[in-house]
Amino acid sequence: MSFARPFKCKSFRSPVMNFMVGLLLFALSGLATGCGTGDAQRLKASRDSFLHDDFKKSEESLYNKEVFEHSENRFIHYSSLASIALAAGEYEKANYFLLKARDLVNGLRSSHSGFSWFSSDYLSNGIEYSYLHYFLVMTDLMLAEDGKTPAWTTPEIKAQNGDVIVQAQSFPARVYTSRDIADLKQKAHAELLAWDTHLQNLKGSVSDLTLYHNDLWARMLASYLHSLSDQNSEKRTGELLAKDAEKILESDFQNYPSKNVNQAEIESFIQRLEKRDPKQSLFVLEAGVMSKYKIKRFHIGLSTLFRNIKDPGLRMMIERIGFQIVLQSAPEFGLVLFSGAVAGAISGSSSDEDTEYEGPPRQFSEAIDNSFGFLIQFPSLESPPPETKVKLDLSGTLVDLPVVSPLQEMISTDLKNRESKEMLPEAITVGLEYLAVLIPAIKTYHAKNSNFLTKVAAVAGFYMAKKIIDNAHRPDIRSWNYLPKLIAADVLPVPPGNYHAKVYIDNASGRFEKDLGDVQLGDPEHSVVRRRVGDVSLLNTHR
Repeated sequence: MSFARPFKCKSFRSPVMNFMVGLLLFALSGLATGCGTGDAQRLKASRDSFLHDDFKKSEESLYNKEVFEHSENRFIHYSSLASIALAAGEYEKANYFLLKARDLVNGLRSSHSGFSWFSSDYLSNGIEYSYLHYFLVMTDLMLAEDGKTPAWTTPEIKAQNGDVIVQAQSFPARVYTSRDIADLKQKAHAELLAWDTHLQNLKGSVSDLTLYHNDLWARMLASYLHSLSDQNSEKRTGELLAKDAEKILESDFQNYPSKNVNQAEIESFIQRLEKRDPKQSLFVLEAGVMSKYKIKRFHIGLSTLFRNIKDPGLRMMIERIGFQIVLQSAPEFGLVLFSGAVAGAISGSSSDEDTEYEGPPRQFSEAIDNSFGFLIQFPSLESPPPETKVKLDLSGTLVDLPVVSPLQEMISTDLKNRESKEMLPEAITVGLEYLAVLIPAIKTYHAKNSNFLTKVAAVAGFYMAKKIIDNAHRPDIRSWNYLPKLIAADVLPVPPGNYHAKVYIDNASGRFEKDLGDVQLGDPEHSVVRRRVGDVSLLNTHR
């Protein structure tokens, strides 16, 4: 196919000018798509080690001078360090990092209300911050269960000017007294109240944007811990909390697809909480590692109009005609659009790991949209397979372990809900900003006295302004992606004794199994058993 006729024009100057503008757009596109965040690079080595259960190397990659001195997000660093310590069974150290993370994010949020995707300060996803409370509860409980803690230290970190960024910590090994253990259990109860307060505040701040108003697992865990008390009033509180959990199961939890395969087992779990046998232990399994957030992009422009043509043959014909008309009827702007399409094709097929892979543009107009069209961006998170079932093998006895907190599914569902509610206001905001720079650029380009340099400046100026607007509206996808993908738990209906435990995780992708070692069940002095399995490949993707 020859392009000689479409590019025919009265002077040689216009193609040359347009070609130079195209080269400029090409260069600007490479500049705009080649940027990355320092935080992502610093976290990558640590997270890769974490996925392979190399916790020592994971901590070393994250806890160093370079990370903290140049950190864009210390909340993520502290919470991630807490996850590493939790995975390694270093509960006192994990508790220290969790408290540092909470203090920091509370300080950031003091001048804001609620949670934000677009804030320059990381305010965290509301569900993520909710589970900071959960892990504070678990660290106190596990310290009480173990009755001791090993020695641990963290070095001092100073900035180049000598200022202390992170103070050194040094704690000796300790065996807890009965009073210490009672205090730890009391701290766990206090943290449950703080968790509930957070959920109440979340309802008031972003209730119209989030589906996450109540947490089933928070109620069930609180019910179990209250039931451990010798006081009848506490036991009664545990029963009432179990009733609350039943209501949440029938309301808020229905938003999550995994309820279809776990509801019956969760109902049985709640019934055991209401009339708990003191010889039955709570078994908690945290499985998988949270995926990274991605940016979902919506392009609004020529292709949006073309997609509204129902007949696929007609749509393809219009697409081809549109290509010819752009080049033949608008020689002054044709090569600019063509060069913009090339630039848009590059950005559309970007390998940026923070962006959902869209593939290369399928049509010429889509490529132009990538370069010139309105761009709406939202955070997204893939949802793991909702049909996932978890079972425990206790020395040959199989018991169900229902998923009481499908954590990644909860966040993914919430992001989709917020996307649908915020699409229109975000599109209006971005559209008005685009128009503010597009209209002057068009007027300048078509002005009678516009010369070569003026036209170059008009097109390049709009393109640069568009990139600035796009970057300003890029959602904050920083996240605590060391969290588990799901939490499964139950009060196990088995006789007291020592068991050898295995876990089986099944869904349409296959079966995962792992030995969890020996566990002691039914001991009133050791009423909570926690186990963790790291990266589970069959939990990774569900489209």
